[in-house]
Amino acid sequence: MIKDDMALHAGIPEKAVKAALQQIGSQDALSGVTWDVARSRPGRPIKVYFEASGSAELQLAKRALEQALQASGFELYP
Repeated sequence: MIKDDMALHAGIPEKAVKAALQQIGSQDALSGVTWDVARSRPGRPIKVYFEASGSAELQLAKRALEQALQASGFELYP
């Protein structure tokens, strides 16, 4: 298993990140990817930890999360 993380800036609410993860969790292409959201503190980036069997799956999951957040109107790179 390969592990990787992703940091999202503090301007994105944690609820929005969790909702986006639930949304991408229904995709068949990401069925082998698991994730966990670390506890966040105000003003600090939100960390999402991914785990998958291959790096291509990790990149696909990260890209899907970015797209879901952007579709919801959140700017990833302020």
